Amino acid sequence: MLKRLVINQKTIPVPVPVKTLADACSWIDEILVPIGETVTSAALDGKDILDLWSAPKASSAIGLHPDSRLEIRIESPEDLALQSLDTIHALSGAILRGVKSLAVHLWQSRQNEIQPELQSVREDVNLICELMDRMEDMGIADKIDLGAIRELKVRIKNIGICLTAATSIGDWKGAAQILLRDTSTAIGLESSLRQLVDESEACHLRLLTSRTSNHFAAKAESV
Repeated sequence: MLKRLVINQKTIPVPVPVKTLADACSWIDEILVPIGETVTSAALDGKDILDLWSAPKASSAIGLHPDSRLEIRIESPEDLALQSLDTIHALSGAILRGVKSLAVHLWQSRQNEIQPELQSVREDVNLICELMDRMEDMGIADKIDLGAIRELKVRIKNIGICLTAATSIGDWKGAAQILLRDTSTAIGLESSLRQLVDESEACHLRLLTSRTSNHFAAKAESV
């Protein structure tokens, strides 16, 4: 039977009989996961078993013993949103640090040359857009204003499409302009990411403030 459980890096004793992974999943979901939160990662003896969390038939076949190490992470939508904002901020900053030198390199390149650095930027831009899409699914729009994030997401997605089109024909000068040039009809990737860096910081602060305010309000009601 399982004797200890690690939740969010804190070890707690298991006071009930937990003989299988299915027992552990059921007990954790019913007793330890607060309303509105979810198990976002799970590992048994160092092996990822999150895909077994909602598979009782498979997890019931996995026995637990006193030395088993079950580690899980329980997070709220706010936690996940804060992590997404941190990653968006970091990726945007990483692209910005090299975008000017990349644009200069592209401007001087020949059509038939391969551009791995541009491909890396395109992948990071796609990941940023995926993270912003995920923000929409976290149910935090009623807590903070995501209007600016939505607008930037649409713009940056379009920039990604334009970079893909330029790459497909080896138009490296065109790609360089997409990275840096702002016009009356289009804003370049550099300016867009600078705005996103600022907005991700602002959203992070608004979400932290909202969560703190709600925590104190809930605490006051309980007094």
